[in-house]
Amino acid sequence: MTQRTMKHNDWVKIAERKRHRNKVRPKKNALPFWSLLLAGFIILASAWNYWVDNKSHSVVHAEISHDAQTRIDRYFSQQYMMGSWKLSRINFNDGELNVFVQIPTPLAMTSSEIKNYIKQSLCPHPKSTVWNDVKNNSLFIYLYSDKPRNGDYALCTR
Repeated sequence: MTQRTMKHNDWVKIAERKRHRNKVRPKKNALPFWSLLLAGFIILASAWNYWVDNKSHSVVHAEISHDAQTRIDRYFSQQYMMGSWKLSRINFNDGELNVFVQIPTPLAMTSSEIKNYIKQSLCPHPKSTVWNDVKNNSLFIYLYSDKPRNGDYALCTR
């Protein structure tokens, strides 16, 4: 049994070849991990920025006093005193006023025509004094015949 022994020079050459192969062989790159981490950070930063901007740039709605609510109620009550249309109620929510007007039968118009009708005929005139009480709150007028949720509405603007 003869076993070939390796000379030191041969062993060094084999070891250097292995070392050289390990250097040439591409290492697993950590780039995908870092790119995913960076992308996640960018998404979180964008979401945070969007959330903070929306909160800080929101319109501050003026509080409507009890006297102003009475004047607004009186204004719309006078509008619907005569005839078959009647003022159902006015909701004073945070930042908006919802005026509900009940009509005896549905109007023979499309939804977009009803919105335009509300804006042009039922909303207060831009020079009306009611806008002093409404201030920068949103004013919606709802028209409905059976239930308010089945009716149409429009946002009044000055």
